[in-house]
Amino acid sequence: NYWKNANQQRLPFTLDPRVLYRGYTANVINNGFCVMTQFFLNGAITKFFTGSGARPLAANEKVATGFAAGALSGIVCGPLELIMIQQQRKGTSLLSTAATVATAGPSTTFRGLGGNSAREGIYCGGYLGIMPAVREYLRESYPDSVGKTDDTARVAAACIAGPVCSFASHPPDTLKTCLQGDVEQKKYKGYSQSTSLIIKEEGVSFLWAGLKWRLF
Repeated sequence: NYWKNANQQRLPFTLDPRVLYRGYTANVINNGFCVMTQFFLNGAITKFFTGSGARPLAANEKVATGFAAGALSGIVCGPLELIMIQQQRKGTSLLSTAATVATAGPSTTFRGLGGNSAREGIYCGGYLGIMPAVREYLRESYPDSVGKTDDTARVAAACIAGPVCSFASHPPDTLKTCLQGDVEQKKYKGYSQSTSLIIKEEGVSFLWAGLKWRLF
């Protein structure tokens, strides 16, 4: 995660564990609460539309409910990721960074929220919608190879859907990282300005900076 964020912000590559594990606690809390929130919201949205699970969701409905759950989870994980990225950049402690972010006000606390919600929406819609559909397809179409068991189909579906969802959701992640790394707004002001600046200075491909680390 550090390598991805560093690549997106043009920070130097390092193998120093004292740097690599900055923001580790914030990242653990973020991942726990983020995934927990996504599963909870996905279940709640599903029950709302199907009448307490009276019918199974169609594939497109699974993607839609997953996207909604992921986008809403950004409210929870956005500030936590901002704290983590600020720790990674500045080497400050969790409590001091959280206090600084909180006292700076909502505009700082929720900086990058749009990109965070877009990334989580696309990715969550993938792992809760696309991946199950791919797994079912593999079970039906390749019963003698990758679809022979639920486990083999599940692993294959993850290897197919995971990279696709990561690729699709990476540009908003790059913008989010740049905005959250620069809370002082010395370089990155907002989404439109940041997108134009990144494309001008680095090219369109830089919107996928750090993708290899995220895929890994």
